[in-house]
Amino acid sequence: MVDTLKLGNADLFRVEEMAMISPLAFYTEDEALIAANWSWLFPKYVGEDRECPSIFQSWIVQVGGKIIVIDPCTGNGRNFPDFAPAHMLDTPYIERFQATGIKPTDVDYVFCTHLHMDHCGWNTELRGGKYVPTFPNAKYIMVQREFDRWDPRRPGHVSIPQNVGTFENSVLPVLEAGLAEIVPANHRINEHFSVEPAFGHTVGHSLLRVETDVREAYFAGDAFHHVLEVHYPELHDKAAEAPDVELATRHRILDTCIAKNALLIPAHFPDPFGGTVSRKDGHYHFTPFSG
Repeated sequence: MVDTLKLGNADLFRVEEMAMISPLAFYTEDEALIAANWSWLFPKYVGEDRECPSIFQSWIVQVGGKIIVIDPCTGNGRNFPDFAPAHMLDTPYIERFQATGIKPTDVDYVFCTHLHMDHCGWNTELRGGKYVPTFPNAKYIMVQREFDRWDPRRPGHVSIPQNVGTFENSVLPVLEAGLAEIVPANHRINEHFSVEPAFGHTVGHSLLRVETDVREAYFAGDAFHHVLEVHYPELHDKAAEAPDVELATRHRILDTCIAKNALLIPAHFPDPFGGTVSRKDGHYHFTPFSG
């Protein structure tokens, strides 16, 4: 399940791991808000049963002779009993990845917007009973603030049940292989790729800004989970570690996308996956990207 987008001199490839359904109530229970937006929410973003599709997917961007993988999903065979949809997965993710024409050995960079299990799992794969880097020729870019947040070796570490084992299985093997590049909150990887703060969902959550010859694209991770949160950024993210910080982050991202006519690509949006942002009737407005 691969989709290809062209953005000026950049090629974007989407690699899907799996899809799950979340109840609309996870995002809002405001009946007046739902009724006011139902005409465009249904059926693309909300079904008749008030369930919303959420896609676990990675993006590959190829531009300027370099290839970056953004948020390499969950991984197969991971033990997540507290998050059933991701528990002991067995998906053809690597086969789908290679269907793009790009091999894991071709990848120059891997960027994790944050270190939740569904955004860094395929950093590694299990071979011979040991987790080893999936992309052996890549630099794995991780923000120091986020790395520190999830490092269980640090005093006072606080984990969450859904993320237990992720650092040990998906981060440490990369570090031990000498492939990890732990960077500050603002970091330019090269002339096309830049890391920028998008704190709130987690304390070190970040985005990747991609510059092409026609426009910029912002891979915003979990700053937004559902399109309603673009239209109404004040909607509460129940998984956010710092909700007030996340609200400011959302406004900053949306205002920047408007000012630059940039493409916004959150991690879990369903088809068409990304879009542009404008102001309409006093609210932000998301327009799906048609390529």
